[in-house]
Amino acid sequence: MMDSNYHSEPVRLNDLLDDLIKDHGTIRVLRALVARLLARQVRRPVADHLSDHLRRDIGLPPGHPPPRLHDPRL
Repeated sequence: MMDSNYHSEPVRLNDLLDDLIKDHGTIRVLRALVARLLARQVRRPVADHLSDHLRRDIGLPPGHPPPRLHDPRL
């Protein structure tokens, strides 16, 4: 079976970009790159709405500091 993604020599990023620009044009490649970078920032999950129990389960610190305990000596 032949793997179509196998390359016997390493593929350079510059060569891939040159091929993309040659096939699609500089403006379209640049626009796609910017759109991808902006979309990546928007997709980050926000954990502000999670309860402290769920935050602890996924390894995040509590959203609010724990309540202070009353000191019976005072």
